[in-house]
This record gives sequence, C-alpha cells and structure tokens, in this order.
Amino acid sequence: MSRAPVHRPQRPAVTSRLQRALSIVPIDAAVVPSGELLAWLGQPLDLHSASELADVLSTQGARGAREEPVKPVPGQGGAAETLGSCEETLLAVQRGVLGELVRSFTAAEGALLPLPRFDASSSLDGLSAAERLRRFHAAWQREMELRIQALRRDLRARLRRVSPALAGLAALDEALERHVMRAGEAALAIVPPLLVPRWEALLANDADAGSQDLLISELRELLLAELEQRLQPALGLVEACTAHGEGN
Repeated sequence: MSRAPVHRPQRPAVTSRLQRALSIVPIDAAVVPSGELLAWLGQPLDLHSASELADVLSTQGARGAREEPVKPVPGQGGAAETLGSCEETLLAVQRGVLGELVRSFTAAEGALLPLPRFDASSSLDGLSAAERLRRFHAAWQREMELRIQALRRDLRARLRRVSPALAGLAALDEALERHVMRAGEAALAIVPPLLVPRWEALLANDADAGSQDLLISELRELLLAELEQRLQPALGLVEACTAHGEGN
C-alpha cells in the first residue's frame, strides 16, 4: 500500500531574475548538498522551524480574535500616516542600495564598496584579482543583509501600530526571518567562492577586454538579483499595509 505524499512547507520561491543570474555559477556537488544551488535555496524547512512557525500562526490567530484595535501612540501618527510611510521607507532603502551599487561599479569617488581593480599587483595585499572580487561580493551581501534586516524591523514596528492583524503578520515575519531568511542568506553566501574559478578564467592573461566587461556585467546583475530577492519579504509587508488601508 503506497503512502500518501507528505506536505512539507517550502521556503519562499527564488525569483526568476535570481535564477537567471545564478545560471553562471558552476555547481560543485561537494559544496552544495543537493547538487543544485537553486534546489538548495528552495529546500523544505526542518521540523523544528516548521513547528515554531505553526505555533506563531496559531498564537497570533487566537490573539487577533480577542484583541481590541491598536490605539495610536502619541507622537507616532495614526494608522493612515503609518500605512503611507511603509512604502516610502522601502523605496528609500531600495534607492540607497541601488545608488551605492552604481557608485561601486562606476568607480565613483567615495564609493562605500569600490569595485576592485583587476590590474592591481598582488604584491600590494597578497590577493589575486579573483579573491578581491570574492571579498567585494561577500561585502556587498553583508551590506544588503544588514540594511534589509533594519528595514524589516522598521516595517514590523510600523505594522504593530496599525491593527492586531498586522501585528500578527509582523510576528510571523520575525519568525520567518529567524528560520527561513537566515538559511537563505547562508545559501547565498556560498555563491562568491563558487564564482572564483569563473572569474579566474575571465581574468586570465590571454582573456580579452570583452571578458572583463562580461565579468562586471554578470556580477552587477547577480547583485541586483540578490537585492530583489532579499526585498521580497519587505515588499510583502508593504503590500499587506496597502491592502489594509484599501480595505478600511
């Protein structure tokens, strides 16, 4: 007698833009347990994480049924002001990251994380050009992670001031960040080392200028795709905010 299929909660879907950007990554089955990076990014939650998320959902559902509407805190504005500022907050963070990325890739003076020079001598720091790129990519991953974590904390605080339902969503997002998004960040963190062989090939002595242009284009697109992926949960909070405003 065959067993019924077991439903396992999945992590948020990887965006199509990130799928395309990751197609350049040479997969090493010894590094990626599933043998495919995209499959690893979308692997099911473990039992402990799924259980805690279920507890958060049931707790918030019971609490929402008996809570009174949230009263505005003096000096923090009402629900309408909070709802309108959610989208503005997300857009400000998005513009800030995009602006810094542009400065990085155009060698603008004072760039937060300037793109490494490919022709710099390794005798200066003992690093190859590919290793400098790996560190540049990893530094940008950390920068995006920190900014978007701060954004989500800000959005959750705003949602808690609007209604019990949105306060429940904020609690769920906090749990998701602990159990789902951190795992996604850990998976993305393995991408820079996996790209080192490709960068070494594109920067080889016999490579032409077009190879360097291709490297820059691929890396820029990958970082933009990672930004889009990381913003998805925050975008969901903003959309919930907007839907709540339209329904009232």
